[in-house]
Amino acid sequence: MKVIHLRDKIDADHLSGAKIDESHYDVLLGGEEPCDIFKPDGTPLVKYRPHWFDDSLVRSVLPVCRKAATLNDNRGTAAGDIALTPVRNSDVVGWQSGKGNHYKEVKRDGTLSKTTRGGLVHSGIVGYFDRSARFPFCRQTSFLIHQAAKWRQFLPYIQRADEGFREFMPERWQVQREFADRTAKDWVIPESTFTTVTVNKNFQTAVHKDAGDLHAGFGVMSCLRNDKYDGGFLCFPAFRVAVSMGNGCLCLADVHEWHGNTPLKNLRVGHERVTLVFYYREHMINCKAAAEEVEWAKNRKRGEPLR
Repeated sequence: MKVIHLRDKIDADHLSGAKIDESHYDVLLGGEEPCDIFKPDGTPLVKYRPHWFDDSLVRSVLPVCRKAATLNDNRGTAAGDIALTPVRNSDVVGWQSGKGNHYKEVKRDGTLSKTTRGGLVHSGIVGYFDRSARFPFCRQTSFLIHQAAKWRQFLPYIQRADEGFREFMPERWQVQREFADRTAKDWVIPESTFTTVTVNKNFQTAVHKDAGDLHAGFGVMSCLRNDKYDGGFLCFPAFRVAVSMGNGCLCLADVHEWHGNTPLKNLRVGHERVTLVFYYREHMINCKAAAEEVEWAKNRKRGEPLR
């Protein structure tokens, strides 16, 4: 196994929302070789293990992931500059740009929508979600409601990811376990410390830092892919390092550092790269049990705090 102790960290704030390429890293690791990468302060940046998930498990979950990664516009900064990414209905109604990675639609009456949208990408959220201004109640994702059988098929993969989290980052896992144990069981994925999984397909994420997940936890990822493309490396530009994620791998990473993907290149017919991100949403601890949550939402007064 390769172990790397990085010496330098450079400023990468200016890359927020940018699509990066091979010029943003000097060292490429991963693929078929396990590795641990440590930041200059000695804390882990990446722990990568190839083939953590056996082939039968990968094959069983791939059709589920294809169903989950729908075309949507809620990925914000990770979707990148909307000038370079398709947007919803922009040719029908019109839109007003925000900071380059989001926009608001101009409605037919000429007023500006209150809903902020990003570029269209194939990405989906499965599991559970906490309260928001748009949905002021904790809830199951649409995938659970409409794809119950496929959700059950997904569970062994999620549970295997949690096993890896526990084995390779036990202290961070224990912190997340304690949060999960204090959370109503209606909102925790069974036999795991996760509440939610994000599924991305053939999606070059722009440089971003993950938000909404438990900061005291750690990023847990996997990749399902074929060999009909090149590139698509997970890159941490502040450290000038990238990781090639292989089929069925486990990748634990500090997702609160700037990170993004290099482009998929030399595409062949049928190319496919699906990535999974497993996490605990930090505000799920405020959710009541499902029945109580429904009553709370019904009785909540307009403007009342969500937490």
